[in-house]
Amino acid sequence: MNEYHALLTLYNNELNCVPILYRMKWPSGFICPRCGHTSHYTVSTRRLPIYECRSCRHQASLTTGSVMEKSRTPIHKWLIAMHIIAASDEGINAVRLSELIKVTYKTAWSIMNKIRLAISDSDRAILLTGRIEAKQEVFMKQPHPTHDALLKERAAIVAQAHTKHSVKPYMKIKIIKSEQRSRSKLNRQAENEFLEEHVSSEHTSLEINRKHVNPPGDLALLPAMAKTAFQWLNDTFHGLSESRAQLYLDEFCFRYNHAGNTTCSPLESLLRLCISFSAVYQNRQQRKNEGFPRWNRDGRRLASNSNNH
Repeated sequence: MNEYHALLTLYNNELNCVPILYRMKWPSGFICPRCGHTSHYTVSTRRLPIYECRSCRHQASLTTGSVMEKSRTPIHKWLIAMHIIAASDEGINAVRLSELIKVTYKTAWSIMNKIRLAISDSDRAILLTGRIEAKQEVFMKQPHPTHDALLKERAAIVAQAHTKHSVKPYMKIKIIKSEQRSRSKLNRQAENEFLEEHVSSEHTSLEINRKHVNPPGDLALLPAMAKTAFQWLNDTFHGLSESRAQLYLDEFCFRYNHAGNTTCSPLESLLRLCISFSAVYQNRQQRKNEGFPRWNRDGRRLASNSNNH
């Protein structure tokens, strides 16, 4: 609670956020996106400054081409959400965020969804290399494995990559999209899917445990991390749709991978992703089809056709 109030004090208006956004967007100074010129006029007649190129007169804003593009929500509220997602151990759900920054639930959900889309987009571009360890895990594991209960489970792969220059391994947790029974040995199709999408061909070694049972020894860390991620997801969001689950697992891995980074804070890392990722036209049809979940005043999700958070 005190942490959230500190954020509200730090990011209490839009003007306080302009310097950090400018630094993230143009770390070496202004560069015109149209002609590459480095000199500009600042137009301050709008809510946020507009930067007009002295050469071609093209006007650029801090939010164009970012997750905040065309958003009417003040940017300091965006930064609070980014800070919580990047640095908070617990994360936050849309119900709590809407109360914290005084926006509707739908707006809070949209903010967090766009940030998570940026995180996932960045993670897809990072291929595991070096020495890689991977293991099959069971996502949404059911305590009573009846036939109907097992249909709710999904197979997942948790992996970490060690490189010579990395302080800590880079972790991914990916739900398998191809046909794979959650408690059966990892099949070749599912394994190839993971390798093609997430592993560099230049890796030095690859060790995969193709069974969901937990082994002793060096790979014990992998099931422990998967268990922590799955438990966090369940405790914070109280269940969600399979179509959205991967976004939340990517959020968990982002925090793990950037925690303790001494060269760039988790917030700065996330800001760089969000500044360069435009979510204006992303996932439009999926949002239209799935709609938004409904919650009561106690923060409990009501029955609906969608389980998204």
